[in-house]
Amino acid sequence: MKYLLPLAFLALTQCNSDKQVGEAPPPMPVMVANPVFKTVALTETYTGRFTPVEEVDLQARVSGYLESVHFTEGQEIKKGDLMFSIDPRVFDAALSRAEAMQKQALARLGLAESNFATSEKLVKQSAVSQEEFNTRESELAQAQADVLAAEANLRTAKLDREFADIHAPISGIAGRFNVTVGNFISGGSAGATLLTTIVPHDPIYCNFEVDERRVLQFTRLFFEGEASGREGKQSEVEIAVSDRDEFEFKGTINFAENQLDRETATLQIRALVENNDKFLTPGLFARVRVPVGEPVERLLVKDAALGFDQDKRFAWIMKADNMVEKRYVETGPLEGDLRIITSGLEKDELIAVSGIQLLRPGMPFAPTTVPMISEK
Repeated sequence: MKYLLPLAFLALTQCNSDKQVGEAPPPMPVMVANPVFKTVALTETYTGRFTPVEEVDLQARVSGYLESVHFTEGQEIKKGDLMFSIDPRVFDAALSRAEAMQKQALARLGLAESNFATSEKLVKQSAVSQEEFNTRESELAQAQADVLAAEANLRTAKLDREFADIHAPISGIAGRFNVTVGNFISGGSAGATLLTTIVPHDPIYCNFEVDERRVLQFTRLFFEGEASGREGKQSEVEIAVSDRDEFEFKGTINFAENQLDRETATLQIRALVENNDKFLTPGLFARVRVPVGEPVERLLVKDAALGFDQDKRFAWIMKADNMVEKRYVETGPLEGDLRIITSGLEKDELIAVSGIQLLRPGMPFAPTTVPMISEK
């Protein structure tokens, strides 16, 4: 009798276990939504770098000892501002000497003109020989040439004196001093001393490179009439810097190289960016979002509703019998929280937007239809 109770308990447990195995699990509650269908432009994002529109290495045109500096390092300067001064005494002396030589040449010219005029009258009266007349004519020509040479020397001396004061050729931000007061600086040659560098910050360029596949893609869009070429309207781009995800700056493409780089197989593109507050600095890295073709109607779904399968993306599609189907899709860039779907999905299909990590192919579920974008 003592063995009957354990056997009865075992039989009852086995019966309950068989009953549980035979029952199907309840359908999993899942929210589903139709894709959003709207007009968007496909974009591509590239890594770029900001560069100055202009950059001037300021060098002297004449040599001498640096006498004074008239600006503050790292500060904004205007075109024409006095930057450096070279000791002018040598140039002042040269200018005075050139002025004196010009006066001497003018005096000799006056005498030569008078002698020539006299000899010209006398030769007609046969009072002087033809040889003497020719001599006076030659002296006049020499005196005229001497005046021209003296005037050229005077202009050179004036320029040298002017170049002793070094002015900013452009507006921009001044760099550091490369030479301090009292040092001798060389000028007027390839080995001229670098004094400082001037770089404007507004506007500013953003340069980036497009790979060969994207160049071909854009070219095909152009021949299909979905994009403008070099002579079309300028394309606007959006730019983000490294400390923000938002593309908060805008630029306009104003140049594309005329051939691909033979080593990297990329095409160099340049965008012009307004930088009124001078927030952007040359040398910064950037992410550049470029539109590809004209805006067209696209399907979009929440990026969080798409799963990853190695390098592929997929969505869970609700079938007519409330079963789930795994569908691979081709995706484009993000538009806010929504991902553009380029192929693999129809606009009237419902996709799961919740619990996608728990879904399996063929699994039944209890769908609740919700909008893809929550109304605020």
